[in-house]
Amino acid sequence: MAALVCLTAAGLASGATIIELSDTACIASDRIELGALATVTAPEQARERLQDLDMGPAPLAGRSRILTLGYLKMRIRRWGFAPEAMTFTGSEQVEVSRAAQPAPGVQAVAGEPSPESPIPAPAPATVKRGARVQLAVECGAVRILAEATALEDGLVGQPVRMRVEQTRQTIWAMLLSRSQATLTP
Repeated sequence: MAALVCLTAAGLASGATIIELSDTACIASDRIELGALATVTAPEQARERLQDLDMGPAPLAGRSRILTLGYLKMRIRRWGFAPEAMTFTGSEQVEVSRAAQPAPGVQAVAGEPSPESPIPAPAPATVKRGARVQLAVECGAVRILAEATALEDGLVGQPVRMRVEQTRQTIWAMLLSRSQATLTP
């Protein structure tokens, strides 16, 4: 603990950027921001920009998602920052969860669960099995697009098994919309 305090104090004095990752984070929005996952120590303007960086889609309500340090560094680099010039402390990965929300139209009835713990109705699939989607694979500044076929029904924001048409390889990809997906970390 004393070493962390010394490291933080030295970083503040030199204007260095220190990102201390939490073990867990609970969010309420559709997107994950770096400020929800970590304590950012940096000069004021840089700190505000770093805290607002989009780290990707949030998990569905009542679910969680693991973001590794390597994935976070890749996302930081994508937004034009140099993670190699930053000091990362804390956890090596963050489990991001999203609070369960009552399903629309759920009302409390005597003897049944309260709205705080509803039994959600099955959500309709937004992408049906066999649908064609555009798959984006990103690594730093390189972006590759390919056509893929959904091998199962899925919801936007959820990982779904897909087959890349050109290579016939089966992968897991995160649905971004009815027609787009990205390779999951």
